[in-house]
Amino acid sequence: MKPIILLDIDGVLNPKVRRGDGETPDPQLSDGKVALVRRLASKGRIAWVSTSPADVLSSLEDQLRLDEEPLRVTLTMKDSDVDEPTPKLRSVARWLERMEADGKADWDAVVWIDDVLGPDVHEWAHGYSKPVLLEKPSPEKGLTEEHVVAVQVFINDGSWGFP
Repeated sequence: MKPIILLDIDGVLNPKVRRGDGETPDPQLSDGKVALVRRLASKGRIAWVSTSPADVLSSLEDQLRLDEEPLRVTLTMKDSDVDEPTPKLRSVARWLERMEADGKADWDAVVWIDDVLGPDVHEWAHGYSKPVLLEKPSPEKGLTEEHVVAVQVFINDGSWGFP
């Protein structure tokens, strides 16, 4: 089994957005970010946790060319969520619960990489039924080698049966 890797885009992957045909946004990832995401994907299943439109996610997926298509976390944000320290927390928790209830949660740990993770997510992670690693990149730098190494150490720790 492998973990689910919840991955934000803005503030984490920081694609450069060009205007494509007919003003369609054309997000471009740096070669360095592509390499880092591919390394993450070799350790677990990627799931987008982003408010980016579906066409942006599809464009990023085309650039990444991962062996397994990323999942997409349904973000059903309520007005009150924007005032929370981790605005996506309720949606992510609901999505994880729904995946488990539907028998689609084939992971045994959760990695969440997002530039907006507040104290409330730490409380949630402590009470979650599976091991959780939270990585919070600075929005200026986004995902770095250090974050990927932290994920690899977490996964290779062996305390929950990863090979």
